[in-house]
Amino acid sequence: MQEELHTAEWIVATVEGDATIMALISGAYYGLIPPDVVLPAVRFHVQDSRDVRGATAPAQRIMTTIDWIIAAVNEGRLLTDLVAIADRLDTLLNNVNGETATLLVLSCVRLEPFMLAEEEDTPVGYRHAGGLYRTIVQPK
Repeated sequence: MQEELHTAEWIVATVEGDATIMALISGAYYGLIPPDVVLPAVRFHVQDSRDVRGATAPAQRIMTTIDWIIAAVNEGRLLTDLVAIADRLDTLLNNVNGETATLLVLSCVRLEPFMLAEEEDTPVGYRHAGGLYRTIVQPK
């Protein structure tokens, strides 16, 4: 099983299933936000992942730990618009569990906050605000 893709489905469903955050963003995107999407939006990607294996049967995967950067992205230099979105992401994703048709999310916790000022070759720039989240998942 490709746990990262299945967990990405859960993250999108969790974020986009919440009316409060959806009133503030256009959607949640794994990897890159498509260029035609209106910002702000949520972007997330894997920072690290590890399989946890059995001691007596090393080939058996018991669960997978996946660390994600999950952050709101907005055009411009102001952080004001991102505060409510980052706070809502934390409410939705910190200290929760869940599932999809194929996967159990045993745990999702924020490990640390995340901020990034991205200055492009344009005068606009982009800001990111969110966190580094750890999911512990297991196939059903």
